[in-house]
Amino acid sequence: MVLIGVDRWENVEFIKVYAVSEEIAKKTLEEFFNARGLFPGDYRLVSRGHEEVGERKVITTKTEGSLSAALARLGLKLLSNGVLYLENIERLYQFTLVSETLYERIASETTTKESRRVKIKGPVDELEALSLGLDAIVENLRGVELSEFLPENALLLREPPVERVVELLSGERDYPLIVETKDLKKYAPLDFPVVLRLPPLTVEEFTAELSQRLGFDVDSRYFLSYPPERLNLRNVEALAKLVRALMEKKGLSEKDVLELAVRLNLGEL
Repeated sequence: MVLIGVDRWENVEFIKVYAVSEEIAKKTLEEFFNARGLFPGDYRLVSRGHEEVGERKVITTKTEGSLSAALARLGLKLLSNGVLYLENIERLYQFTLVSETLYERIASETTTKESRRVKIKGPVDELEALSLGLDAIVENLRGVELSEFLPENALLLREPPVERVVELLSGERDYPLIVETKDLKKYAPLDFPVVLRLPPLTVEEFTAELSQRLGFDVDSRYFLSYPPERLNLRNVEALAKLVRALMEKKGLSEKDVLELAVRLNLGEL
């Protein structure tokens, strides 16, 4: 099966091939190039390897929603040459390629070498760009769980040593590398095709997330002095667990338990 992303002029900018083996995937890709009159040299291989089928029963353009959304943000439409049924299939082999034009667009240089990146500053939905299978670095101050946005064969490293990242970027791989960090500057000398910056939650967002998890309204005044590094989704989960535990063990009122939980969360006791 071949999935492609085409621009408004029907130019093929993205290719993903699924097959039951590497040999069949190669043959399918060759046949696709020949049928379309495309030149392999015009495309860059960004990902290859086995992918677990998981719960999927079929692959169509409708089942690949994250990929379709990511391509749409690049101005591309997802098309396919048919439907791939997955009955009795546990693993597929896949090739992912992007055109040199699209790759250069994603990795285009800005005014300095350090800025040779895609700078995506929007909401969490932008994380769907990770499904393209390109190497990426994410400054995740928001505390989003990245794993649900990644291709199944992606390698996710949190705060890895710079030397380890250099080794991986310069070596032969059949999977995309995703680096998660709270300090993008630490990796500034390295070039990633995709860079995502996820800022901390605002006090209002943090309060709303906590209120939703606790099932009652929380006053935002508790968090007006919170340092930015604490305003993230992971701390929302941690604080919600702490509040529930204190309510169960101490039998305190919502107001008293929140004041105690905030002080504990900030290390003020």
